[in-house]
Amino acid sequence: MPASRRPYVFRSACADDSVCVERPATTMTMLPALVLTQVLRSLWGVEPGPSPDEFELLATEVRYIEATHPETVIRGRPWVPNKRIATIADGTRLVVRGAVASRDKEGCAGKIWYAVWPFGFVCSEHAKPTDRAPASGRAQELEPGRRVPHTYAFVKSDGIPMFAGYADVDASVPTRPLKKGMSLVVARELEYDGREWIQTGDGALVPKAGIRYGGQGSEWAGVEIDGRFEGPSFAWTTGDKGTNVRAAPDSAAEKRLSLALRTRVPLLESKPGPKGETFWRVGEGLWIDGAQLAEVHLAAAPPRDVLDDWRKLNSGNDQWIDVDLGEQVLVAYRGEMPVFATMISSGRSMPTPRGNYPVWAKVASMTMANQAYEDEPYMVQGVPWVLLFQAHNALHGAYWHDRFGNRKSHGCVNLAPHDARWVFDWTGPTLPIGWTGYLPGDLQRSPVVHVHDSSRVDDFTQDRPIGPPDREAEKARAEQAEQRRAENAIERTPYYDPEFVPDADPEFVPEPGEPGEHGQAPRIEPREPIEFRG
Repeated sequence: MPASRRPYVFRSACADDSVCVERPATTMTMLPALVLTQVLRSLWGVEPGPSPDEFELLATEVRYIEATHPETVIRGRPWVPNKRIATIADGTRLVVRGAVASRDKEGCAGKIWYAVWPFGFVCSEHAKPTDRAPASGRAQELEPGRRVPHTYAFVKSDGIPMFAGYADVDASVPTRPLKKGMSLVVARELEYDGREWIQTGDGALVPKAGIRYGGQGSEWAGVEIDGRFEGPSFAWTTGDKGTNVRAAPDSAAEKRLSLALRTRVPLLESKPGPKGETFWRVGEGLWIDGAQLAEVHLAAAPPRDVLDDWRKLNSGNDQWIDVDLGEQVLVAYRGEMPVFATMISSGRSMPTPRGNYPVWAKVASMTMANQAYEDEPYMVQGVPWVLLFQAHNALHGAYWHDRFGNRKSHGCVNLAPHDARWVFDWTGPTLPIGWTGYLPGDLQRSPVVHVHDSSRVDDFTQDRPIGPPDREAEKARAEQAEQRRAENAIERTPYYDPEFVPDADPEFVPEPGEPGEHGQAPRIEPREPIEFRG
């Protein structure tokens, strides 16, 4: 189809080529929840099954099973060690295809494995038979009127203690000090020992006086796109205090009007300004300096190595995601067709790496924190709708800021909650309700995130290798960091606010597992972590 000026259609798009004064979107129409069969069908075929000669699939009277562990693992083969390809929450139900006898005592204590639909195997020690069929819906469905899946709180000052359980509160032995700005998932409030506490999603206790509750994150939402167009298409204004619209492509020209932050405008024509800047015509006699716009330039075709015939043929998936660090925008595509666009926040102090990266993990919600080799601690719990694409770097929801259109993160690609949910649900495969994570067995089948920087002459290069973090490289970096800290005598003694831990030993540094030695009260068990940088 030949390129033309407006063959694409936005929801609530501008009616003509005059300046679009659409106000920032506050809601986004979400696709209705699919029935269970439709959701599971999206997973069918994404993981090639075992060959018939690998083991014998036995008949079983068990039709359905229910997970009994907080993070039950689905593996690619019925033995350990073997790659985990998915995780499901306690209570999640699965359809059983058959059973497989354990080949040894490892992983399932010699008990049977259930072959489940649409793929994989679950140890019978981690699930129980049930007469109830799986529930329908998608992973991490939201309650009506909510933008985020959890209740969040932010730490108000340095030194707020976190305790692993009630016995540790009694002993005044905190697990770690929290820093101002760290965020927590609040599971509930409670009173204990005459004080008010919050309990986090993984069961830890934090003094309520040391936190403040957060909201539901930014109301910003991108736009879905229908139709085909290539080249400069539209933009959002980025001036915090308004974006000036001039009568000519010159910053000294008459000011015609000022547009609010994130107003969407068409890109009709570009001309150079007197100082070498680029101006865009957004209406008749209306011009905006390109430096005050987050521009969306739609690709004519997928870049090299982003989408090949093998993936389309073997996975049936032609999705890919374009991230432009220069403009701070993201566009989702199906083949040559753009389907969604929005603004992002990429890495600031730690730049987001350029390159082509297949999604190596899809996680409904997780904690992100500093790595062992980083000196400055940070932690953000309950990060929603995570697509890990390069080592610790991911596309994910960010509920703690509203600076989309500006570099802000530690290296990840931050999305507003609406947009993160849209991209997560859209990016195949769709995860059914109760599924907490999916790790592709073959990255050749995964949608690719294409990261480039249009503000640079060398717009694209492969900065990093694909896939998850290299464990040996991570270990080496941690050892180097410890050596550097020792050589430079970097102080590592934790600080606790005496208001909350009056009897704390300032020299006490808990060893891994030490809090549990004090006799834990029953609590929410932590999930198996997947670490990454946010």
